[in-house]
Amino acid sequence: MMLLRTLVGDALTLLDLHPADLGGYILQVLVPYPNSQYWRRGSFCDQAARDFAEGASGFRHDVGLACAEAWSWLEMNGLICQNFEQDPGWYVVTRRGAAAAEREQLQALVKAEELPESFVHPSFLLHVRPLFLQGRFETAVFEAFKALEIRMRDLGGFGPDKIGVQLAGAAFHPEDGPLRHKSAEKGERVALMNLMAGAIGSYKNPASHRRVELQAQEAREMIILASHLLNIVEVNSLI
Repeated sequence: MMLLRTLVGDALTLLDLHPADLGGYILQVLVPYPNSQYWRRGSFCDQAARDFAEGASGFRHDVGLACAEAWSWLEMNGLICQNFEQDPGWYVVTRRGAAAAEREQLQALVKAEELPESFVHPSFLLHVRPLFLQGRFETAVFEAFKALEIRMRDLGGFGPDKIGVQLAGAAFHPEDGPLRHKSAEKGERVALMNLMAGAIGSYKNPASHRRVELQAQEAREMIILASHLLNIVEVNSLI
C-alpha cells in the first residue's frame, strides 16, 4: 500500500487530484496484486489514510475520503466491480480495467469520455452530465434537447401543444417568432430558425422514437450543441 504514497508523494498532492487521476494511481497499485487484502475498499482507504498521515498513529480522514471517491469513479466507469466470489466490499479488476491499467491508457479513456462542466449550460449539470459520465449517452442527448425544447417553450410563451420542430419554427420564425434575433438580417433569422428546428428534429426526436447507439465523442458534440442553442434561446429572449 505504501506504493500509493510512492506514486503520489504527499497528502496535499493527492487531495488536488481529480478522482479519475487518483483512480488511475489506485488501479496501478492494485492490478499487480489480485489477491491483496487491499481489494477490499474499506481496507484500502483506511490504510491510505494512515500512510499519508504525519506520525505513526496519525490518520488523514480527508485522504481516505478522496480514495473512496476515486474508488467509486473506478466502479462507475466499469474499471473495477464487486467480486462475486467474496463478501460485499471486495472488488476485482474488470476486463476494461485490465486493458486500461497503464496510466497513459487510463488518461486516454478519461479524455474520450469526459464532458467538462465548463462546456455545458449550468442546467445540464444536474441531469444531463451525470448521465453522460455514466455512459448513458442516448439518454443524456435526449435530456439535453428536451431541456432545450422546454426552455424554448417557456421563454417563447407557447403552450404544450407546440412541440419539436413545430415549436422551433414558431419560436424562431423570422417575421414574428418571439425568440428571433430582431436586429439580425433576415437571412440570418431564417438560418437560425432552420438550425434550431434541424437540431431538435435530428437529435431529440430520433432518440424518442427508437434506440440510437451513440459513442462518447458523438454524444459529447450533441450535448455541447444543445448547450450552445440553449444559450441562444436565453439571450434572444432578452432582446
